[in-house]
Amino acid sequence: MLPTREECRYITQKTENFYCIEDTVRTENNEYKIEMYSYRLADYKDFKENNAWELRGITFVYNPHTEKWERNIMLNKFFNVNQCKEWNYEDLKNKEIVSIQDKLDGSLISFVQFPDGEVKAKTKMSFSSPQAKLAQDFYDKNKNFRDMIQYSISTDTVLLFEIISPHNQVVLDYDNTDLVLLQARDKNTGDYFTKELLDFYNRTYDVTLRDTYSLKNLDEVLQDKHEVEKIEGWVLVFEDGQMAKVKTDWYMNLHRLVGDDTIQEHNIIKAALNEEIDDILAELNPGEKKDHIQEVTDNIYRIFNHLVVEYKQLRMKFFGEYNADRKKFAMKYKKERMFPLVMKNIHTSYKEVEKVAEKAVKEYLLKKCYRLQNARDFLKQHKGENNG
Repeated sequence: MLPTREECRYITQKTENFYCIEDTVRTENNEYKIEMYSYRLADYKDFKENNAWELRGITFVYNPHTEKWERNIMLNKFFNVNQCKEWNYEDLKNKEIVSIQDKLDGSLISFVQFPDGEVKAKTKMSFSSPQAKLAQDFYDKNKNFRDMIQYSISTDTVLLFEIISPHNQVVLDYDNTDLVLLQARDKNTGDYFTKELLDFYNRTYDVTLRDTYSLKNLDEVLQDKHEVEKIEGWVLVFEDGQMAKVKTDWYMNLHRLVGDDTIQEHNIIKAALNEEIDDILAELNPGEKKDHIQEVTDNIYRIFNHLVVEYKQLRMKFFGEYNADRKKFAMKYKKERMFPLVMKNIHTSYKEVEKVAEKAVKEYLLKKCYRLQNARDFLKQHKGENNG
């Protein structure tokens, strides 16, 4: 069941793991209010307990003509095989795999039609990022692609793409900019359409599809992960619609994610803040080591999310309650831990405050927890800190 705007707002109000960006988007002739919902650092239990699987870029556009907020979905959240409950091998081994696709090394893209009919590209949380602009340029210059998007919109189908480009390289190299069709969803129910519909778009509009493989069982896929190179991994789609990721050893080694020092607290914190901990957890067998990593991860997620909220609230007071009066603000809050970070970035646009806050807090925590003993002391000191 897809969440309503009210349900998304409730989730962001009761937990610091999830947040909303309120903004406006200008089309050629109009300007529209939007709300985009996503997560900061969150794990399986956060998504499960809050039923927040769709808070991964879900966007609402206000239509002034109908006075309603129109919902636009993206991909729901899913995890690596063996990372957590419902994605462990025992949970998946007897499910039939209906699709195996390359996991590309790019950025997720969708297209949103505004009430005046104009279509704009977006990443998970932005209509103006470099990746969104690349996708918009691709849309504007390719009539066949535009026709496909317009047809999908007319049939209440949401097409989801990965943009790959020499201008958007993460790890793997690409020669040309392209939008690769990943999945298609029913706009109203969120159901994923079968591969036959993706093949239809490929035949009719010559859109690029992700490489697919002859269907295998889960055991064969997990064996392939040890042998295949030059690829990040795969996305598996099971018969019931559940999706799961499998990363290759080659990709993991490229990032040096697995080693004997993985369980040391400063390394766990670094991996968690760099959003690499999911891949590490998926490589470990159940036991004390995995439990320890999960415990440290839960703690640093809690601290990180709380500090981001604290940062944003302090910045809001500067411009609101103190009307940007630096002297009065400093007299009141100069001893607050987020004060120097807020003042350092005080001229940042309010539209960028979430991104800037997350970056500043991440750097703050990495500095605090750079060495093993510092990390242990920091975690002990903040053990009982309220999560809001």
